[in-house]
Formats: sequence, structure tokens, C-alpha cells
Amino acid sequence: MTWQEFTDEYSRGGTIRLGSFSAVPCSGDLIECRATLAIADRIMSRSAVAAGPVGAMTSILYDVGAPVQIVRLHQRVVDGLVTTFLLCEHDGRQAWAVGEGASSDEANVHALVAGANRLLESDRAGV
Repeated sequence: MTWQEFTDEYSRGGTIRLGSFSAVPCSGDLIECRATLAIADRIMSRSAVAAGPVGAMTSILYDVGAPVQIVRLHQRVVDGLVTTFLLCEHDGRQAWAVGEGASSDEANVHALVAGANRLLESDRAGV
């Protein structure tokens, strides 16, 4: 499998599409993250306060009905691009997902969305 085939398989879009994501500092070493998501044909904005972008995006995905638990996380930097590999789980089902970004946080958020989509796909397929 080529790298392009791999990323096409494990980071492809699905029902949930991330439009924008931002994080700003809050009190007590927390951050507030805001995301604009498209879910099917609905566009919505959500925010969450957490210790970091991963916790915030996990909370946002839970709020929109796509809960994801991270079982494993691996990261690599290739040609200046951060790539995050996540093993995600929900209700005993697991799926690997990948996300890329200019920073670890950006790659993590993209991988979480890809993981939520892969788990939703397995839900629909009855896997």
C-alpha cells in the first residue's frame, strides 16, 4: 500500500467533516476549543473546555453523538508534516485512523475526526 492509499483509507472523510478548529487559553491551564462541523447536511458550532485539544475534541465529538475513546496514539514527523495514528474505540469496536497537520494538535484533531467517521461506518455496516 502506498502512503497515499494508506492516508486515503484511514483519513478519508465521512459523515463528520471538520470546517474549523481553534483553541484559546482559559484559566487554570485549560483551553477553550471551538469547532465548526458539518454532519451530513447540518453545519454546527461547538465548544469545549479541557486540558488540551484532544480532550476538547473528544468532548465535542461526544456532544454530537460520535463518542471516541483513544486506545493508542503514535506520532511521526515526515517532511515537516506531523502525522498522528490513533486506535479509537467505541462500544467494544476499534478502528485505526490517521490525521495530518502542521502541529501535533492539528494532526490529533484530524485523526480524532477520522476515527469517529471510521467507527460510525462500522456502526452502519453492523461490524
